[in-house]
Amino acid sequence: MNRLALILLLVVPINIFAQREFEFIGESIDFAINSERFEINGIYYFLNNSEQEIRRTILFPFARNTDSVVVKRIYNLTYLRNIDYQQLENAVAFSLIAQPKDTVKVNIAYSQNSVRENIYILETTQMWGQALKKAEYSLTFDTSVQIDSLSLKPDSLSNNVYYWKREDFYPNENFKVWISP
Repeated sequence: MNRLALILLLVVPINIFAQREFEFIGESIDFAINSERFEINGIYYFLNNSEQEIRRTILFPFARNTDSVVVKRIYNLTYLRNIDYQQLENAVAFSLIAQPKDTVKVNIAYSQNSVRENIYILETTQMWGQALKKAEYSLTFDTSVQIDSLSLKPDSLSNNVYYWKREDFYPNENFKVWISP
């Protein structure tokens, strides 16, 4: 029993440290919804804390009920280059390279058909094992839709745009926008 405890004390901290050398630290997302499309245009921040270049495969999920996803772009804003990706049934997979001690900003823009319950996946943040240091969201809607409810209470509303700003954000549910049919 003591041997197991010793192994856990030595291995668990090493694994936690290893996970922290590459972090997902924030996102800034502009959502837009009308009667036809739910659009997502996000900037995602990844941090390489190590002294070496890191290559990671990122699996970016879509909501399960989206058979109409159109990926507009996946672009590395830090190194100014398009990122090749593989579109899967409910996700895209892409390789991300981060130089030592660098923060990489990735723009992912896509849209899907508007439905009664429009979902953006937030729960996968938990897979990174830490809260987002910063998360900012906006939702623009036009007169072709009526917003019935939102899963996250907005901080403000101005000219048909809802705004949210969070620090140390560790979401336990997805972002949902319900509209009238």
